[in-house]
Amino acid sequence: MVAITVRLWIDAILTIFVLGILLWAFVDCLIRRKEAFPAIGTMPKAGWLLVIALLVVLTYFTGLGLFGFVGAGVAAYYLLDLRRGLREATEGPW
Repeated sequence: MVAITVRLWIDAILTIFVLGILLWAFVDCLIRRKEAFPAIGTMPKAGWLLVIALLVVLTYFTGLGLFGFVGAGVAAYYLLDLRRGLREATEGPW
């Protein structure tokens, strides 16, 4: 009984964390200029917004399952790799 409650709390905390980083990636993608995406050789801005928004919705409704883990990976890739490239393309390396 206690183990089930602990597992539910852990799943809820991890789901909230994944949704948080997905929403952070979505908002960051919204504020970037659309010309910067082709400049670094990636999918267009609309494609990233669509993918991230779809993963937010699917993670919200299905919880931390396949879509949650895929969403965490996509958000991590966007925030750790693409965000830096987009920032350098629009603002310069300094």
